[in-house]
Amino acid sequence: MRLLPLLLIIGVEVCAQSPTHPLDSLTKTEYWTVYDTLQQASRITPDTLFASILLHPPAKASVLSYHSGQPFAREADVVLLRGEKTFAARVDIAGKKVVSFEELPGVQAPILGSELFGEDEAIKSDPRVVEALKKRGITDLGTISCIVLPGAYQSIPEQATQRMGFGSCAERHGVYHSWGRTIEGLTLQVNMATRKVLKVVDTEMVPVPTGNIDYEGIPENPRPHTTPISISQPAGPSYKIENGEISWQNWLFRVRIDARLGTILNLVRFVDHGQPRSILYEASVSELFVPYMDPSNGWNNRVFVDAGEFFATGFLAPLRPGLDCPADATWFDGLTVNENGSPKFNSNQACLFERDPESAAWRHTEDGETYGRPTRELVLRSAATIGNYDYIMDWRFDPVGGIEVAVGATGVIETKHMLAEKAPDHEDRGGPEYGQFVGPHTMGVNHDHFFSFRLDFDVDGPNNSFMTHRMVLQHLANDPMRKSIWVAQPSVAANEKDAILDIQLDKPSMWMFMNPSVKGALNYPSAYEVMPGATAKSLLSPDDPPQKVGAFSEHQFWVTPYNENERYAAGTYPISSKGTDGLGAWTQANRPIVNTDIVGWYTLGFHHITRAEDWPIMPTMWHSFYIRPVHFFQGGNPVLDLPKSLSARP
Repeated sequence: MRLLPLLLIIGVEVCAQSPTHPLDSLTKTEYWTVYDTLQQASRITPDTLFASILLHPPAKASVLSYHSGQPFAREADVVLLRGEKTFAARVDIAGKKVVSFEELPGVQAPILGSELFGEDEAIKSDPRVVEALKKRGITDLGTISCIVLPGAYQSIPEQATQRMGFGSCAERHGVYHSWGRTIEGLTLQVNMATRKVLKVVDTEMVPVPTGNIDYEGIPENPRPHTTPISISQPAGPSYKIENGEISWQNWLFRVRIDARLGTILNLVRFVDHGQPRSILYEASVSELFVPYMDPSNGWNNRVFVDAGEFFATGFLAPLRPGLDCPADATWFDGLTVNENGSPKFNSNQACLFERDPESAAWRHTEDGETYGRPTRELVLRSAATIGNYDYIMDWRFDPVGGIEVAVGATGVIETKHMLAEKAPDHEDRGGPEYGQFVGPHTMGVNHDHFFSFRLDFDVDGPNNSFMTHRMVLQHLANDPMRKSIWVAQPSVAANEKDAILDIQLDKPSMWMFMNPSVKGALNYPSAYEVMPGATAKSLLSPDDPPQKVGAFSEHQFWVTPYNENERYAAGTYPISSKGTDGLGAWTQANRPIVNTDIVGWYTLGFHHITRAEDWPIMPTMWHSFYIRPVHFFQGGNPVLDLPKSLSARP
């Protein structure tokens, strides 16, 4: 067992009483200052609900010029809900004053927990709902639970003027939870502000499956010959955390916990021959887009923009020692806001630990002898639980300047009840399929998962350019040995549309952020590459309203000029959106991106055709991409000074 010094635990306390750096997470005291300032300015009424309080990003120039001990400004962005009206406020925390306060007509705040789960009684009291349930033989409403979900795009006219939600009910008798127990064919349109059911849509009656769906009480049955695995670091971790900055294997970076985006990396640098060199100013997930692929009632509106819609109810979930992270990892706590404006403490929102990936940083066998060096990883991990799905999110640092960004999807798949018990014979399955049977009378519905990662590269400074190295065929007319080779053709993107990219296996390319003003001994510009992994692009029609909101999923990569107001790939307020905010809208301006401050946006995605092995709980499925240096290091190859053994001491 690794011994974790007490001083280290204190050093990563996210919820400290006062910030020590402009990019620190908001503290408990600052949350209360925001509340008191709005209250004293008469901006809070008895019916005001707090949807979010987030750190307003400080000016980038001021952060880059900041030195320890200097005073710095702190502001918070606040979203309030009052009935059906959404308000945005900016609060100067140090000055204790309201900088701005405005109503946002036509804009919907993220859904609150009281809306998501608080409409249950109103729905079950509606005579139309009672009658619809009675038709299905359900008269005991004590085991029925009803929820309301927001609409991620405008699908009905009422969304333009009312705070609308789409409701459904589930039968919870005999089980721990309601997944797989939804009452099919019964959907509701609900005004979440007035808690009135405006419309009941009752199209079909399908019996609720009765198979076992509980995973909570699965017995522990070790497989034969299973033996314990133990990992230890007797001398403690080899990373350090001082004044909020993490240092490990020449890496330097900061971490903050954000209520909307989860873990955010800041000021990511690598020490090259004693000189810290910048790589990323900021990096985080930006948005999630999850559309389902079934046209029937209750499913055709299931399109989720998870971070922007649901973060008010909690984006990150607590990590569990021994399951998500080693028990002796370093833990990061965080704060969110309750609907009444008070701060809420959330433990174990992220963890940091080292691990041995059991692989070589490099190796080679020569003259019968094998040479090489082992590697290790530093993992920053968090997990988001959004409804039925859990997403484990990793930032994995290696000692040679690379970062693997990985997402592991697990949790419970969404299922639909079917009259048929199982799939038809294979020869009869010629028509379109909206899902796969995962249990008796239970179909897992096809869907997509798309994640947009915002990568604010500052390779050796803010002014960068985006370059592609395209590999193209070259014919050799007079070569007796070959008829063709491929050659690399570098090209610098001039404008945003030049940098909207898709993975094409027959037209491969390397995607690099370079600093044209910093060159190494071989005269190449200093650069970092984004290497795609297995990913996907949306197959929806571009003019489909859901796709307009999740337009970032149409391409694997985007590049925009830095703009502090452009942080969320599907827009700041995606509920009931028309798709007029976000990457698809911003890049229409086709702004220049040469030798200026630019931001990359990587789309990690996968199409999910479900299988029986996904039910009732889905095994974790990982997808990732990689960020690595290209002609970055001035002092030579960084693998050359790695120790021969992971147990070696300096």
